[in-house]
Order: sequence, then C-alpha cells, then structure tokens
Amino acid sequence: MKRIAGFLLVVGVLFAVVGVLKSRPAHAPDMVDSTGISAGDRDRIRRFWETYRRATDHRVAGRSGEAEREYTQALALNPEHQDALYYLGSMHFDLGNLAAAERAWRRLVEIDPTNGRGHSQLGMLYSCVGAPASLQLASATVEFQRALSINREETGPLLHLGEIALLQGELARARSYFDSVIGSNYSSVEAHYYEGYLAWKTGASQRAAELLATAVRYARPSTPTGGVPGEGDTRAGQGPMVTIPTNCRPMRARMEDLRALDDDDVPRRVDHMYRELDDLLRDVRLRLPQ
Repeated sequence: MKRIAGFLLVVGVLFAVVGVLKSRPAHAPDMVDSTGISAGDRDRIRRFWETYRRATDHRVAGRSGEAEREYTQALALNPEHQDALYYLGSMHFDLGNLAAAERAWRRLVEIDPTNGRGHSQLGMLYSCVGAPASLQLASATVEFQRALSINREETGPLLHLGEIALLQGELARARSYFDSVIGSNYSSVEAHYYEGYLAWKTGASQRAAELLATAVRYARPSTPTGGVPGEGDTRAGQGPMVTIPTNCRPMRARMEDLRALDDDDVPRRVDHMYRELDDLLRDVRLRLPQ
C-alpha cells in the first residue's frame, strides 16, 4: 500500500508541474536583472542611443535630412526623449517642414512645460520673417515670454521680443527690450545695432553712429562674445546654446557685415545700413496678417 501511495504522489506532482507549464503565456516576460531592467528594455535602450548618436553625427555635419530620419527612428524607441524632440524639430525647420517642426516642439513643451528651449524655438518659428506661412507675432510673443519666465538669465528671448516690437512698429517698447539686453549683456552686438537704428529713426545721426560703432567693435572676431546669438544667450555673454535657423536670419543678416567694417567706415555707412533695415521692416509689415 505504501508503494502505491508513493506512486500516486509522484504522478500527482507530475500532473501539477505539467499544469503549471501549460498555464504560462506563450511569450513570457523578459527576465530582469538586479537593476530591474529586462533584457528587452536593455536592447531598446542600446538601440536608442546608437540611433541618437548617428542622428547627432549627421546634424553636426549639416546633413539635416539624414539627421531627421535618425531622430525619427530614435523617438520610435523613446517617444518622450526631449533632446531628440528638440533636434527633430530643428531638422524639420532647416528642411522647410514647418508644420512638422511645430508638432515636434509643441510635443516637447507638452511633455515638459518648463523647457525654455522648446518655447524659444516655437517663438522663432512664429516670428520667422523668412517663413511667412508661420508668421504669428502674437503667438511668438507668448512663447518668448514663457521662455523668459523660465530662465531670466537668458537674454535671447528679450532680444527676440525687441525684434517683434520693431516689426510691429512699436519703437518705444523695442527700445525697452534692447536696454534690458544691454543691461544684462553689455557686449550684445544686436542690441547696440538695433538701438542705433532707433536713434537713426529719430534723426539722432551722431548717436546712431556711436551705437553702430559699438556694435562693430563687439562684432569683431577678437571679441569672444560677438556674433549672432541664439535663444540661449546669458547674462555672462556666453556663446549661444543653439543657432538661429538659416531662413530666420533676414533681420540679422546685415550684422554679419559689421565684422568687416573699420571704425572710419561707420560714419559713411550708418545711413545706408539703417535705411536697408528700415526697408526690410516696412516690407515685412506689409506681409503681416491684418
């Protein structure tokens, strides 16, 4: 009897084991390691960073199309990666895909409303005079103000707000923004250049020449803080975190010429340079939505 009982016990255990095996799902979850990360997740993380690095290499080399494709693939592996969204929007913008750029940056600020870079790039899109289809100055103002409220150490949003005021013909408001930029970053090429324009508009030719001469001095290559800043300019006058998209530079294109000017050239060039800027502003105002 004891042998029969033992035999039945073994048979029962075997049936139990078979039942457990049959009850397991066809695709059992990945085994996790001591960090709690599964093998599948580790592979996905590895593939994300490989793709992201390829995208970065393409972006740095100026291959916007290839970079856009790699950033898109990276986001398929990690849909909420903020840098990937930011740069995907930038690549779309460089390629002229404005609606796609807006979607990427809008998604970025939905994930993180405190992402100042995302708000600044949306502001850039909505104030880009080289992209009339996206020109929405009221929306641009809101985005730059949000970026400024997130990081008041950056002077880029202040400068852009001053440019918007110029486009809208609100010269006193523009001057207040440029005064604030200079107060935080005394070597701002753009702020001095624009203040010179505002002086020229009031007939103060001597003051306009002085301000233009200051902009020329800070624009020279020997000046570390010269050049065209992006949204990340700081009080310390450090270089920009990002560059301004090529098709959004008409407002500042002439400032690239400042580096080639000698001090003696300024009095002869001041009227010509500011008349060109005045014509540009007038042309843009005619294209603004009424």
